[in-house]
Amino acid sequence: MVEDNQDIREILDIFLTAEGYNVYPFGTVKEFKKRNPEIIPDLYLFDAMLPDGSGIDLCNEIKNNINNKAAVIIMSANMKIDQTRKLCIPDDYISKPFDLSDFLKKIQGVIL
Repeated sequence: MVEDNQDIREILDIFLTAEGYNVYPFGTVKEFKKRNPEIIPDLYLFDAMLPDGSGIDLCNEIKNNINNKAAVIIMSANMKIDQTRKLCIPDDYISKPFDLSDFLKKIQGVIL
C-alpha cells in the first residue's frame, strides 16, 4: 500500500491486518521502490497523488510487468474513476472518503 496520508495509512494497516491480510505500508514512491522485490503481493493499493510521484505511474509499472499478475486498486479523493481509467487500468477504484466495509468488499472482489 502506498498512501501519503499517515492517518489513512495507519488505519488501513490496522484494519487490513485485523482482517488477516499482510500489509506493507509505504508513504512515498521512494519508500515503495526500496521494498523487497521478492515479495509479490496479491494486491497493490496506490493513492493516485503522492508527494514524490503518482499511484497512476505505479499502476502502469505493475500492469506493464508481465511477471507480476497482482491486482491494483487506485484510491483518490480528487480523481474520478473515468479519469483514472484513461491513465491506467486498475482492477478497481476507491473514492475517498470511503466506508471501511465497502473498502473491504472491493479488496475481496479483486483478490478472491
